[in-house]
Amino acid sequence: MNELITFKGSNDGLILVITKKANFNQIKEALSKKLASCSNFFEANTTILLKDDKFSQEEQNILADILKQYQLNLKIVTVDKTATNQHCSAQNPPLIIKRTVRGGEEIFSKGSIVIEGNVNPGAKIIAGGNIDIHGHCRGIVYAGAYGDINSYIIADKLSPLQIRIAHLIARAPDNSENITDNKKSSTPEKAIICDNTIILEPFNREN
Repeated sequence: MNELITFKGSNDGLILVITKKANFNQIKEALSKKLASCSNFFEANTTILLKDDKFSQEEQNILADILKQYQLNLKIVTVDKTATNQHCSAQNPPLIIKRTVRGGEEIFSKGSIVIEGNVNPGAKIIAGGNIDIHGHCRGIVYAGAYGDINSYIIADKLSPLQIRIAHLIARAPDNSENITDNKKSSTPEKAIICDNTIILEPFNREN
């Protein structure tokens, strides 16, 4: 069953997507539940985009008030429908970042993201496709932002604060940092969805 409320990454930021076959009361309830279930995923004062072809001004204000409860800002914009419905494809080449991503930074891409450096705590990476980190991942990573359950996340050292693929979310255990640091000859790891669960498996970059 498709979720009524989803957040999709775009070049402009995060877009709030709402299924049209629902009344406003259902939308309000779904938005509140969605935000409550992933409140730690969003940085304070993140702007959430919403296309303006559906809701009245009063309804927009109600949605904005719900978002404000989680320190999120609603911005009403006219969004190209072809852009919001576009999934990761050959038209979206990988975004390559040749540096460490510092805490507080947010990187979005419709396609895949390759980072040649570390992802520090407090950093957030959101990709419509896959994420490949040639370094230590300790931030928040979200692959398959358009709902692609076949997306994956690779890192030389994978100990993120939060990891998400499509609709599934996993959090690192409290001692994950220590476990990772104690691995003297660690190998890259790949996070994938298997049996509706995010799992980690060894990954060989030479293959």
